[in-house]
This record gives sequence, C-alpha cells and structure tokens, in this order.
Amino acid sequence: MGRHRKGAGDVNGLAGRTAVVTGGAQGIGAAVAERLCAEGCRVLVYDKSAEHGRAAVDAWRARGHEARLAVGDVTDGAAVAAAFAGLPDGWPRPTLLVNLAAGFVFKGLEATPEEWHAALDPTLVGLSLVVREFTAGLPERAAGAAIVNMASISAHIAQSGYLTYNTSKAAVLGFTRCAAEELAPRGIRVNSVSPGTVWNAGNERYHREVLGLDRAAAEAAPEHGGKFLLGRFADPAEVAAPIAFLLSSEASFITGADLPVDGGYLAV
Repeated sequence: MGRHRKGAGDVNGLAGRTAVVTGGAQGIGAAVAERLCAEGCRVLVYDKSAEHGRAAVDAWRARGHEARLAVGDVTDGAAVAAAFAGLPDGWPRPTLLVNLAAGFVFKGLEATPEEWHAALDPTLVGLSLVVREFTAGLPERAAGAAIVNMASISAHIAQSGYLTYNTSKAAVLGFTRCAAEELAPRGIRVNSVSPGTVWNAGNERYHREVLGLDRAAAEAAPEHGGKFLLGRFADPAEVAAPIAFLLSSEASFITGADLPVDGGYLAV
C-alpha cells in the first residue's frame, strides 16, 4: 500500500480504501486525489484529459502511491461502467467517491440549448451516472461509504450572466440532499462542498491574461480577493482537506449537508 500521512489511517478510516475522483486530473480534483493518496487510499482518477491525467497519476505513483487513470466522459454511461469495472486486481471495491467533473459554461438568458446541455450534462447527468455506478457496486448495507459532490458559492447566489453555471451548481445541492435521503438506509453518506474562488491554473490565467493581475494584485482588489472575509483566494489543497474530512469516519454523522469552503463569503 502507498505511503500515507502519519497516523491518518488510525484516525479517520481512509487508509487502504479505494476512492474514485472524477475530474481529478487538474486543479481541485488533482489536489483531492493527491490528498487521498497521502491518506493511504488507492485512487482512481476518472477524467477526460489523458495528458493531464497521466502526468498527475505518474507523479503520484513515482512517490509510492497507488493511483490509476481512466480516461472518459462522465456523460457516457458505458465509459463510466468500464472505468469502475477496470480497477486493478487486488484493489478493494470503491467506497469513496468525489465528483468534480462539471460543465463550465457562463451564459445568461441568451444561452442556447446546446450551451445548456454543455452546462448541465456533465454537472448533473454525468453526476447521476457516476453515483449510480458507484452505488451499484456496493453491498446493500455499506456503512462507511461516502460521496462528496462539488457545488460552489455560485449555487447559493444570483450573478448576472452566470445563469447556466449557477443553475447547474444549484442542481448539485438538490441532487446531494435527495441522494442523501435515498442512500441513508444503505449507510451511504452524501454531502457537498461549496468553494469560493480557488487560485488554480485556469483562474491564474484569467486574472493575468484578461485582467492583467497577478495573485497579490487580484487578492488586494475589493471586487476579487477582497470580497472574501479572509481577503484572499483559496489554494486547491484548502478545498481538498474538508473533502477528505467529509469522506472520513470523523464525519460519520454528517449527510445531506453542504459545507461552504469560501473564506466567509456566504456569511455576509
């Protein structure tokens, strides 16, 4: 088994388990996969990007972790099934799932049907296919199994021009609550997290190339980093940590909940 954080497995019940992370090749997803590797999990990354996925998985394996990549689209039910069926021999069945794959479409009422599908299909339809496949592989009673879905602060607020994105993330909240109720009798917990702005490669590129701001300048701007109570953006690892908590036995009485990881944004 891969190396893990000292004492982590004794405390939170993650070591030795198999986790599936969709959208795990980059950004928050990669941070989640890396954190779970560090906790001693075997991690299957399911992502559309073969290039980024292979680079990330190869790096984790070089450090002694047990990680694999399955390349595919979450909206393709056959590909999702193949990913779960193709786990390495000797790996336990997955009992941990983190859903980060999503459609990033930022449009208002002018959005076309095609743009709505691009926003909703990966974020909601794909989410449902992955959760269905994951739960189908679990026993009728699966105490300790846990799912964490990726919502957003945008799921909780109104933003002009963000109708497609905010609606898709609000749907994740509804899906999480309903799935939590449906799966509770089987002992499967379902929660979500709502991050604020995370300083990942995409946001760094946007701030530098479109706005002409480096991180320090962006965080100092009242309309950017300044809108968070903590006065800055999150690092991907700061979102991965509460996700690991929600998956762990330390969160054993938490289900149907959404955890803001937003630097206090939704508090005011």
